[in-house]
Amino acid sequence: MNNMNEKKAWLIRPRPHEIYRMPEFKTKNIVAIGWPGIGDITGMSREDLKQTLADAPYHLSGLALGNAYATIDILLNQMKKGDLVLVADGADIYFGEIAGDYSFDRSVDNASDGYPHQRTVRWMNSLSREDLSKELRSALKVHRTAANLSHHFAEIDALAHGQPYQPEKAVSDTIGVSYPLRPNFNIQFEIPNDITRDEAQRLSSYFASLYFSN
Repeated sequence: MNNMNEKKAWLIRPRPHEIYRMPEFKTKNIVAIGWPGIGDITGMSREDLKQTLADAPYHLSGLALGNAYATIDILLNQMKKGDLVLVADGADIYFGEIAGDYSFDRSVDNASDGYPHQRTVRWMNSLSREDLSKELRSALKVHRTAANLSHHFAEIDALAHGQPYQPEKAVSDTIGVSYPLRPNFNIQFEIPNDITRDEAQRLSSYFASLYFSN
């Protein structure tokens, strides 16, 4: 069962309303998404958001509607204080910690500005995209304004704090065996770490079959 208090990590892209806003993100210590014109959405559920976006001014439906309300729901309801956020800005990657609840900035709730739905952020670190693991770089290819990156939380947490990331080594399901067949000659092979008696006996029979008479 997931711990409701467990910290998560999120991707946010710096182009709310299709306008580049990374400078504002950094100077105002925020992350934000677009959809101006729907007003303050504090307290709205996913269903509330769905209905709001289906009405004026957006009149969304189908896949566009689903993507829109899922993205807004991330910023509004799923992000929590203390969660980590990764902002992918081309080759530059910025890491921060969510510092506040959802807020609505009426002064930029228009088509010219277009980033009224915000969260305050404590910026922590920035790196090149090449500093990320191949797996995390691949996760950033998702075509969404916001996305859940919690599967990569350990790496994001380490990089956000300026620490090298050392992935946990997978527990091997094999055992390396070295057998001294004769002086200065060892046989090396691998066996399953849960090898059964029957398998061991068949392996023994196989080795016995390798004898060749002159």
